[in-house]
Amino acid sequence: MMSNALSMGPPPPPNPGAGETPDSNALALPQQAEEQSAAPAQQVAPPNHQQTVAALRHFSAIQDALMSLLDDPSVGKSDLKSKAIDAASKLVATSNLTPVQAVSLLSDFPDRAFDQKKWLEQHLIMIVTGSEAVLSHHQSGFLGQDVDSTPPDESDHMNAITQLANQYRGARNA
Repeated sequence: MMSNALSMGPPPPPNPGAGETPDSNALALPQQAEEQSAAPAQQVAPPNHQQTVAALRHFSAIQDALMSLLDDPSVGKSDLKSKAIDAASKLVATSNLTPVQAVSLLSDFPDRAFDQKKWLEQHLIMIVTGSEAVLSHHQSGFLGQDVDSTPPDESDHMNAITQLANQYRGARNA
């Protein structure tokens, strides 16, 4: 059962799983944030401005795709697999997912309509939790410091996401 985000205090930083590459799971950051909430927090440097913006863009793009599927009037009543594949393809086309991540993400998309709705809702929760975790971790590391106003480089999105995942993985393996 998932705890209420308000009752837990600030969420722990996301922590991609040991042995996984950032491309192995499209939702690695939010999934690991949820898993980490049960484990003691590892000391890891907070994400910098570039990484935080990249993570939030990443989560927002996936959240928009999930919401468009959940807003479909036929969700839970008829098969949305082809629409889910189209949504994942758009995320690949916009460089928010790699083809490997899209295939990994869709590999466990259920066949039954009701299960598809449940899957979409669960992944939406993971995305929201991951976004909150990254923001909280960034905020906790930079309270009282000058604001980094360096504009993020949108063309370097996947590199920033990979660096962030490696940063959390390194702290977990330490």
